[in-house]
Amino acid sequence: MEYILTFVFCFVVIYFVYYIVVVSRDKGIEAFKKGKQITFFKNVYKLDLKKLNYKKFANSLSLTNSFIMALVITIVEVFDSLIIKLLVAFILIIPLILICYYILGKLYKKKEGK
Repeated sequence: MEYILTFVFCFVVIYFVYYIVVVSRDKGIEAFKKGKQITFFKNVYKLDLKKLNYKKFANSLSLTNSFIMALVITIVEVFDSLIIKLLVAFILIIPLILICYYILGKLYKKKEGK
């Protein structure tokens, strides 16, 4: 139960901060449009940026990033050693990012076709 509460708390806090800093502000969306994540999705998943609703995409990406970080934090809390925590976090975060971004990219590519 403790781990579920840790996950939910981390998810909510990370999403709230990302939403306040990026999604809800016009300056945040403008910076987001020029960011590396948009370039990644454009290059890898061939998203047409002209058809993309940046605010919705930023919100989807913030949910995805919040999920990834909250999951890694929750799993890392199982271990006691700092070295093991760092090693596990590093091993987990890269595949999680690739998998979650793949799903998000394919989802938006499918929406683009409609």
